Amino acid sequence: MEVELKLLLAPEDNDKLLHHPLLDTPARVQQLTARYFDTPDLHLLRHGAGLRVRKVDGEWIQTMKAGGSVQSGLHSRNEWEGPVDRPWPRLGKLRKMVGDDEHWLSMLDVPELKDRLEPLFVVDVQRHSWDVEIGGNRIEVVLDVGHIERKAHKVPVNEIELELKEGDPAGLYAFALQLLDDIPLRISNINKAQRGYMLVRETGNAPFRAQALALEVDAPLSDALPAVLGNCLEQIQRNEIAVIDGHDPETLHQMRVGVRRLRSALKLFDTVAPCPPALQEDINWLGAELGAARDWDVLVSSTLARVDASQMELQSLALQTAHAKRSEAAQALLSPRYTRLMLTMGSWMLQTAPLLNGSAMQFSRQSLQHLHKSLIKRANRMNDSDAASAHRTRIAAKRSRYALEFFHALYRSKGTHTYLKALAAVQEELGQHNDLAVADHLLQELAQQHPQSSGAIQFARGYLLAQQATQAADLNAIRNRLHALRLPHSRH
Repeated sequence: MEVELKLLLAPEDNDKLLHHPLLDTPARVQQLTARYFDTPDLHLLRHGAGLRVRKVDGEWIQTMKAGGSVQSGLHSRNEWEGPVDRPWPRLGKLRKMVGDDEHWLSMLDVPELKDRLEPLFVVDVQRHSWDVEIGGNRIEVVLDVGHIERKAHKVPVNEIELELKEGDPAGLYAFALQLLDDIPLRISNINKAQRGYMLVRETGNAPFRAQALALEVDAPLSDALPAVLGNCLEQIQRNEIAVIDGHDPETLHQMRVGVRRLRSALKLFDTVAPCPPALQEDINWLGAELGAARDWDVLVSSTLARVDASQMELQSLALQTAHAKRSEAAQALLSPRYTRLMLTMGSWMLQTAPLLNGSAMQFSRQSLQHLHKSLIKRANRMNDSDAASAHRTRIAAKRSRYALEFFHALYRSKGTHTYLKALAAVQEELGQHNDLAVADHLLQELAQQHPQSSGAIQFARGYLLAQQATQAADLNAIRNRLHALRLPHSRH
């Protein structure tokens, strides 16, 4: 199993790495050219594998990487590597290296795979590498500078790889944090093969939604914590590039949802693994940066659409602010604070999880019961004259829904689906009311910044306040539905 941390840096900062005091020996320098192979229908990619042949010091080396996971930039993958006598894969040799792993053997044994393979893209880099021993860990540090090429299209490569040769994976985060003190860095959650496949498929950065989390029924809590938190981090980080480089409001929304899920998960595990205050403060900062931009997106794309369409001046002012907030959110993601947050989060997870005792099932059952009781208590206190009471119920519904989504694999599907569907509906109904309240606050802010447009802004505020009064959620009906809800039964 290969374990490495991937980091991005700007080309103008390469010299800082090349002369960094942590790298106190001369670098080995190699020119590496690798061809990546797959079938026209991308058989290997669809099975989570990548196959390359690379020339190293005059020798052809065949490598297949497959499976594994990525959390906070830490890539853990199965790797099979060995010499071949040509710049083309030798599947017979690869099968021998895979050995008795039936899953990957079956992927390689599909009919006519040998004849269908073709080179799809080339990765050409100059590699500087060092061997570092630090904190009881042996780490290979690599700087790759070059490009990925597919036909006439090229994308640049300028990245650091920290590969753990011996020791504790948390040591990779510790080393990266030391580099971050001197060099602006960003975590990379996609590897060169994935970037090459993006060229092949001509795909952009689509919104990445939370993926279903698979947990074994008998999973220990020590496995559940990194699985749940890693699932949240994946949603955050897989939307990162699209938020920085793109304009799709949905990518920002999905990244913000990922942060909300992460905060909810940390609160869920607080009794057994309290999050360090400084780390929690940084997560709250990230949530605030994304939340400010998302609130303006909602105002522009949804809330103001309910107002008279002739209010073009107001739409234009709100859109300008939404773009400015999006830019601020992007800058936050490019900041050292964000990188430090993700590195620290990854390190804390690795060091905390092994200390946990007990089963995921027992923990989830107790947590869900507690959250359900809290939800009912909040629902009982809802009052039409107190908007905050409905908001608190919505938050409680969201926390219960996220918790069950995290542990859904441990519970019977029918009851789980019913429970999640009901909570999502409650969130939606109470959320519409909250959107209008947030919109009123944003419009007041806009009026202070643009007093010359106060007439149009006050008209919109009045219109939305009237809607809020006439389309209020039926709190009694919501309360009754929540009282009728029953937690799903476990699979045991």
